[in-house]
Amino acid sequence: MDFITISQALLRWGVFALIGGLVLALTLSLGYMVYKKVFHGQRSMSKTEWIVLFLLCCWLLLVLALTTLSRGANFTGSFNIDFFSAYLNAWNKWSISELQLIIFNMLMFTPLGFLLPLLWKKAEKFKVTFFTSIGLTICIEIVQLLTGTGIFELDDLFHNCIGSLFGYFCIMAIISTVREKRIRFAPIGKVLIFPCLIGMIIGAVSFVYEQQPYGNMPILPASKQDMSKVHINTDLSLSDQPATASMYKNKYTEDHNYIEQIIAKLSESEDVTFSGVQRREGENRVYIGKSPNRENVQLNFFFRTGQWSYTTWRDPAALKEKAAKNYADFYKNWLKESGLFPNSAVFSIQNNDTLRWEIPEENNLSTSKTAFTSGAILIQFDSDLELSSIYYGISWNEFVAAEEIISPKAAFKEIEEGNFEQYVPFQQGDTLWIKEYKLAYVYDTKGFYQPVYQFTGYINNEDNLWDCQIPALIK
Repeated sequence: MDFITISQALLRWGVFALIGGLVLALTLSLGYMVYKKVFHGQRSMSKTEWIVLFLLCCWLLLVLALTTLSRGANFTGSFNIDFFSAYLNAWNKWSISELQLIIFNMLMFTPLGFLLPLLWKKAEKFKVTFFTSIGLTICIEIVQLLTGTGIFELDDLFHNCIGSLFGYFCIMAIISTVREKRIRFAPIGKVLIFPCLIGMIIGAVSFVYEQQPYGNMPILPASKQDMSKVHINTDLSLSDQPATASMYKNKYTEDHNYIEQIIAKLSESEDVTFSGVQRREGENRVYIGKSPNRENVQLNFFFRTGQWSYTTWRDPAALKEKAAKNYADFYKNWLKESGLFPNSAVFSIQNNDTLRWEIPEENNLSTSKTAFTSGAILIQFDSDLELSSIYYGISWNEFVAAEEIISPKAAFKEIEEGNFEQYVPFQQGDTLWIKEYKLAYVYDTKGFYQPVYQFTGYINNEDNLWDCQIPALIK
């Protein structure tokens, strides 16, 4: 979840929180009137405290909306007790979006620590705010667990408490300054320690990342699979001898000039005006464009592979033979002008409505030491014979070096230890049948095409297919 997506979610649920907070505050005020009139309560509240109470109500409803109402019940009621798994996930994916989500989870609870001491005198004590933050976070995590809208994560407890304490130190610095009518360094230092520490950590991690010859592997898990409940069956004969394999890099990885070139070509040929990046989806960029005779169009650019897609959201229509040939010639030349059309691409018409160019698959990547292209191009048109969509799935890869890789037996050991990604966790008594393996390739976070061992099989029965990928490069 990136900053733009987070901002959109805040705007979408902000009105709900504002109205709900008003209703909740009015309900509490009625209860307060009953407390004063019927039970002759002695506790009085100032206008400031009522405003703070209203803001806290709005904040609480917004947090509940973001953590429960905005999600589907897609989780199975599980726990993640691996501390700092969110950081490991952000590292493996080298994802700004994951980092932004971590920071947002901290800032989301900052209003609690900031407002609570203004409403409740006892909350000026550190431990009161600290334990209140933990208690409220646990309640929200339990709600997510019971509703299936999330999982119970230790990292969330940590992040929420950090954010709440940051807000607490901010308001206590203000209160100290107002009461003492002078600025003291100690309260301000407590405020600055959080952003300074986070900045130092991000800087150090970025430095380490830049010093690496290759990128991180997004296929690595943030936490291991629990293999104690699984029985593994295989009849594979696995070598224990290390080997070497070629490494490649995509020539257009994170190439801003490349995407500007694509935007310019589409703007010229399709009469589209693109605005800047509208949002990020993972490490991909989404651009929205407009043209005189169409609604919004969208360009997705996949920064680590150099692939992109363009759509007008119009349904594709069948093409007659002559129209298909004319359009095939036009867009083939259109791509050639920019050096984006591989000579080895084979043309075909798919489903009578799609122009398709596909590059024959390379079979000797691990031993080859030459540049190669892979992928396909798909182009569709609407009922007015105007461009409906382009999927440019071509990757241009250059040879980098031959590197040592682990043996198949060592890769299998990683499976036995649970060092692989799997969305649905294993159940007690599962039998994992591993039937085949091969050396495949995936992109790392710097656009290098790295070798991986791909194991395939099934869980319990042949209808429940299973596969996983283990990085092959020796670190």
